Amino acid sequence: MSSFMTKIRQQPVWIALFIFIALSFWVASGHLTAQDAQPQRASQKVELTKVKVETLYAEQVNREISLYGRTEPDRFATLRSEVKGQVTDIFVQEGQLVKQGQKILSLDSNDLMAQIRSAKSILKQREIELEGAQSLGKKGFQSQSALAQASANVELAKAEIERLELTLNNTIITAPFDGVLNRRHVEIGDLLREGDTIATVVDLDPMIITADVTENWIQYLTLGQRAYGRLTTGQMTEGQIRYISSVSNEGTNTFNLEVQVANPNGTLLAGMSTELTIPLKQDWAIKITPAVMALDEQGNLGVKIVDDNIVKFTPIDIVKSDSEGVWLSGLGQQAQVITRGHGFVRHGDKVQAITDSDSSSNTANVND
Repeated sequence: MSSFMTKIRQQPVWIALFIFIALSFWVASGHLTAQDAQPQRASQKVELTKVKVETLYAEQVNREISLYGRTEPDRFATLRSEVKGQVTDIFVQEGQLVKQGQKILSLDSNDLMAQIRSAKSILKQREIELEGAQSLGKKGFQSQSALAQASANVELAKAEIERLELTLNNTIITAPFDGVLNRRHVEIGDLLREGDTIATVVDLDPMIITADVTENWIQYLTLGQRAYGRLTTGQMTEGQIRYISSVSNEGTNTFNLEVQVANPNGTLLAGMSTELTIPLKQDWAIKITPAVMALDEQGNLGVKIVDDNIVKFTPIDIVKSDSEGVWLSGLGQQAQVITRGHGFVRHGDKVQAITDSDSSSNTANVND
């Protein structure tokens, strides 16, 4: 053992050389392993999410307000009896057109005629009494108070005749304006009391479309502004705003609106549901289907577009909508809108955009 150690001490150079060579092989082997792994990692490609996009272009469209309302008569009058009496004649049937002042029905007036004749006789008597009092007064045989009383009696008799004649006039029920006798509540022979309902008359020309406007839109409306209506029957009409409420309805914070529409032939009926459209101004907007709209993490409404293969969430403003789609502003003159797969990507993600012109093999893996 001592002789072996003695030989090692005598050959230190060979030992050092041996250790150096071993260490060199160990370092070299690790370096080669790293070099082999690097190309392997480089060969692994990052698979980008595929989304289907469509390039859409803006067009000029009318920004408009869409409201739901109903048609109503311009005027509505309930006729009531002002005197007591029996219905003797009916001149107009329900649904017929009437002119202002036209007779609708009449009440029995025989008793009133007799009262008027009696009142006229009393007036004549009072006039004779006044003449006699005036003659005696000139001779000094009548006091001033007696003359005043005789004069007052004449005026009272005249007032009674006027009252009876007014009551007689009220036995004839007439139309208060041009319109339609919409409903009659009495028949011949009915005995009416004061205040009993007789009939209702409506004025359908012009027709009125009433609706409620939210506080977000009321600032854009003015009197005289054009408006267009579509009734549930399919009838189309147009008119002008004639009334905007200055005070909102409690609870709904909406404002009453009235649109006046010409109806000379009576083709529009009251009580019909109506879709009301009020044009505001022209805007550049892109038409899309509502399915491509999305919400961001803050709850803002928008669409996801692709710009240089990067997803961008763009807030939008709805210009108008109908059965054909939705027109949006805020996307510029054109935009590459994600139409499929927008639910699988976020703002800022890098994606592979696929269009209809690409091969079907590329679109096969697009997320729905």
